Amino acid sequence: MRTQNNPRVFPGLLIFLGLFLLQQCAWFHKDTSESELIKPHPVGGYETLSNAINYPRSARERGIEGSVTINALVSKDGLVVETLIVDALDPELDQIVTNAVKRTLFEPALRKGKPASVWISIPFVFSLSEWSMKNSPFKTFKMTIRPSSTYKSFDVELYGKLKDDVELPLRIECLLPFNFEKTWVKKASDVIQASGTVKDESGEWLVFQTAEKELSFGFSYNLLEILKQTHFQYKFALNHALPDWELAVVSEAQNLRFSQSPDRSTVEEDGRVRVEYDLKSLEIYEPRYLEIELQI
Repeated sequence: MRTQNNPRVFPGLLIFLGLFLLQQCAWFHKDTSESELIKPHPVGGYETLSNAINYPRSARERGIEGSVTINALVSKDGLVVETLIVDALDPELDQIVTNAVKRTLFEPALRKGKPASVWISIPFVFSLSEWSMKNSPFKTFKMTIRPSSTYKSFDVELYGKLKDDVELPLRIECLLPFNFEKTWVKKASDVIQASGTVKDESGEWLVFQTAEKELSFGFSYNLLEILKQTHFQYKFALNHALPDWELAVVSEAQNLRFSQSPDRSTVEEDGRVRVEYDLKSLEIYEPRYLEIELQI
């Protein structure tokens, strides 16, 4: 895996991908000659797709390495509508490959100049000798949770400041809670813009690109009616590694208590209470389970 400042991502993976896709892509429309068909490719190139593949700590610690080959049906709109693992390696890695392909937007195939739906076959190689930790593109990163007055819903903001040498635009993928209400992305001009989401087997992801060194985005989260407790639960994952980061909860109630002792607690000028937790760094796509119980 590459660092953020090195354009080589899984060197063996990219070489294998390039040669394989140029020479050996499996197509299921045998009646069409190569001259009549322009094959689909990921928007941003195959490096964009390989960047969406993570080699999790759990698989590395088990010494799992080898190749996974997936067939994908790319629609006329460039969406992956069906996948099939044809060369399996490990359930966890097979699922990572499947999810990455499902989240990828393709330039659709063209048959005689018209968009066509076709199958392609894509190999991925996981190599322990080729793996290296990806550096985080962020100088700082923090998440701020603001409960409503009834403590049944939460507004969540994620803020990051990028390093000076990060190449822009930068694609951001953030896993959303399954019961999120809305998403937003703030531009430097403080304009809130609409943002898209994509789905895979792990859930729904907020996806956008930023060309600015500071980014702010977020979502609203509502508790399920069947839950009587007032607690925030979220499986957080991002498509970039994070440095040590901060989680804060800002509340109007000064008698609010937390089941987990915070690292800091202050009262802001407007009377709101701010409690902060210091969290450790994360690898690319490494999930962090967040659960904060509010006790009034």
